[in-house]
Amino acid sequence: MGRNKKKKRDNDSRRPRLILSFDEEKRREYLTGFHKRKVERKKAAIEEIKQRLKEEQKKLREERHQEYLKMLAEREEALEEADELDRLVTAKTESVQYDHPNHTVTVTTISDLDLSGARLLGLLPPEQEAGYGSEEEASSMEKPTKALPRKSRDPLLSQR
Repeated sequence: MGRNKKKKRDNDSRRPRLILSFDEEKRREYLTGFHKRKVERKKAAIEEIKQRLKEEQKKLREERHQEYLKMLAEREEALEEADELDRLVTAKTESVQYDHPNHTVTVTTISDLDLSGARLLGLLPPEQEAGYGSEEEASSMEKPTKALPRKSRDPLLSQR
């Protein structure tokens, strides 16, 4: 029924035999080292988290610095534009002097710019001024109101 097979032992001579040695100290280290290895893994994880946190803070710091530089560049650009506007305004100045017997009058024309359109002087544009109605209302709105002086308590008892 079954055939007898001869086992070949020729292949075993080619590879070296595995030798196991039993070391009681290494066994004890393996069995009692679970807690120690767990603590090591926790320390390694904490160190990795700290490293990531430092990198993230460094990245945020760099982003804030880039934002600051961008804002600074925009501000410098705005100042340059303002300086250019000042240069344009002051470039168109004309001075005329009138001599009178007692004094000298100097009339300086700064510019022909309409600064009320951009609300730079706080004045209303001419279209909005016309919409207020009569001139009396416009003149009353332009006049500043003054507070009344305090009345003395009793004029007869005053020290004056």
